[in-house]
Amino acid sequence: MARQKIDVLLVRKDAPVQTMRLGPWLFYFFIILMIVILAALAGGGYLLYQQNLALSEIIKDNRRMRLSAQNLETIVRSLQDRAFLTNMPVDGPAPPPPPPKQKPAPPPPEPVPVAKQPKPVQEEQTDTMAKENGPASTPKEAQAVEPWPTSADWVDVRKISLRKSGRDLLVYFNVANKLDAKHPARGYAFVLLRSKRKGAPWVEAWPPTKLSPLGRPENPKKGARFAVQHRKRFKARFVLVDKKIDAVDFLVFNEEGELDLLMRETPDSLK
Repeated sequence: MARQKIDVLLVRKDAPVQTMRLGPWLFYFFIILMIVILAALAGGGYLLYQQNLALSEIIKDNRRMRLSAQNLETIVRSLQDRAFLTNMPVDGPAPPPPPPKQKPAPPPPEPVPVAKQPKPVQEEQTDTMAKENGPASTPKEAQAVEPWPTSADWVDVRKISLRKSGRDLLVYFNVANKLDAKHPARGYAFVLLRSKRKGAPWVEAWPPTKLSPLGRPENPKKGARFAVQHRKRFKARFVLVDKKIDAVDFLVFNEEGELDLLMRETPDSLK
């Protein structure tokens, strides 16, 4: 098939008619130009998409760091309050100091028994701390009020795996329904990363939330909500950087916000 050419007539009033012939190369040139423009648009869109993903990861990391800093501030304030209550006198002002030896006194003062005083003072201080900080202000009372439920009759956490991806730690786990599939298991799940950062204890939660001084989420209903008939797979992400992993806790709350399951796994136990 022979190539066809296009004849173009240029007409001017003060000049004779001129003929200009355009070849098919002009059509090919426009096609190549459109392909280059489309490729440039696709490349620019891909770069913008990658930048959007990186920006979202930075925002998530900043949110995790902010919540971790708030948790540390809460723990520090709690420790300061406890130290203040410990040093605070219980029965009014402190007793006056004994008279100096330089001043003679006709009857020598009887020595104040010091060994018998700390026991009742310690008990009264413990009662004062319990009234100020609630019923779980001491470790023994905290264990009595908030037990450690290692199993539940309606839900379980299974198939736990830890993977390192660059500077992140990925925690995979399943929330399984132990009842009949006609009755879905409903509740909220949390993952707590217990580690050390520069030698100091560090606790971080997923989903990010504020923790109490005892290391429990203050609002259980801010966890990862689930309603499973059989099982559901979750993935938690933590930023490691300079952290040394000690343990990973899995907390499951029911719909009323009560802790029904707490499982603790260490990296050695998962190998």
